[in-house]
Amino acid sequence: MQIITRIINVTLNSDLVFAVKKRLAKIGLSQGTFINGFVHFLANNRFLPFKKMTRKEEETAQKIATLNALEENVCEYDKKKKIQKSVNNSAYIAAKQVLQTCHLTMSRAIRMLYEKFVLSGEIPYQFIISTPDPVY
Repeated sequence: MQIITRIINVTLNSDLVFAVKKRLAKIGLSQGTFINGFVHFLANNRFLPFKKMTRKEEETAQKIATLNALEENVCEYDKKKKIQKSVNNSAYIAAKQVLQTCHLTMSRAIRMLYEKFVLSGEIPYQFIISTPDPVY
């Protein structure tokens, strides 16, 4: 059985991407796993795992990300970074339907996910890592 995938393209502030990648690395996750988990959470649970952020919260997250980048001497203030990740197509479609009820695009929801992660330091959805059954 072949799984059909879809590529998600998101353009984010490069300092925000750096801050999230650094925090994800500390817990052993990649951006792809982080985004895939979010899409599957939306598809399976049918709700956004956090409330829509205010403009002030979004700006605060951006400032925190910029400060983190400055501390590491990698600050690229106001530069953008394009992220491309593949996700399961049926999960993407189901997640997109959930986001339409919240009046969000996939790109904006992912940006808010990154900002929420920078603000709280915690993954805003329940993340379960499972390993395949061993083959005997």
